[in-house]
Amino acid sequence: MTVFKGDMFFKQEDFPFFIDRYTIKRGEYIPSHTHDFIELVFVVEGSAEHDMSGHTYQLAAGDVFVLEPNVYHSYRCAPEKDTVVYNVLFEAAFLQREMDVLQQLPSFVNFFYLLPFLRKSHSFVPYHPLLPVQKLQIQSHLAAIYEEFTERRDGYQLLIKTRLIECLVWLSRYHQENREAVKQPSVSERAWMDSIIHFVERHYHQPLTLQQLSQLSGMSVSSFTAKFKEAAGMSLLDYKHTVQIRHASTLLLSTDKKVLDIALETGFGDVSFFNRVFRKHTGLTPREYRSRPASQ
Repeated sequence: MTVFKGDMFFKQEDFPFFIDRYTIKRGEYIPSHTHDFIELVFVVEGSAEHDMSGHTYQLAAGDVFVLEPNVYHSYRCAPEKDTVVYNVLFEAAFLQREMDVLQQLPSFVNFFYLLPFLRKSHSFVPYHPLLPVQKLQIQSHLAAIYEEFTERRDGYQLLIKTRLIECLVWLSRYHQENREAVKQPSVSERAWMDSIIHFVERHYHQPLTLQQLSQLSGMSVSSFTAKFKEAAGMSLLDYKHTVQIRHASTLLLSTDKKVLDIALETGFGDVSFFNRVFRKHTGLTPREYRSRPASQ
């Protein structure tokens, strides 16, 4: 199967972004493929079958969804007419600072991070059609981004970033509003907990809180605490520390970075606290762990 690499699309190292307005011809089949970057897909018109994660979905105008790296998917256009889509490709680092802020919005985390994971559930559709006015607004934003990317006039990079952030905020809002307005297939508490665990694994370096994650799950803090411990076998804080220490251990053995830098990179704002947590989990200080014989 085909694996698309970012350097096939991103021509500027400091601006890992690409957008295309692509037409899938009637009856055309796009074979299964994946990529090492994030892809946002918006269906402008037409319809097609979209296969991903072992499930087949019927796409229609106004559908929008996010594909994280390493997800295989394919398309088969309907025979009646062409299907037009916007493909927005970017590296996670492209909006790193902005993502840190956006992650404080439960609706964004739900749309951008939890939805892609939850598509593994057979009963869950990972995208929903936008209402007509919503579709027009997102289409307008993407058309403006496409024009800026194509013409590359002065300041186009800043305008593209600004428009893309607006798109992500609006899409997060629309997802929340539409989900509340229309009865959606239920997702089990275990599926939600698995998605939260997946989120913590990816964002261990962020200041995640019980309040934030319980709100995402639609649970009280006490209920979330109990369900998370049941699913993960430990509390949220202990699980987060376990993930942080695992990554810190890898960095200690595979790089020559300073202990302070590793502490900051793995989400510890205080090196003394990092040392205490590291010793609690490994029985060694970070320096002792790094200098121990390889056979131990």
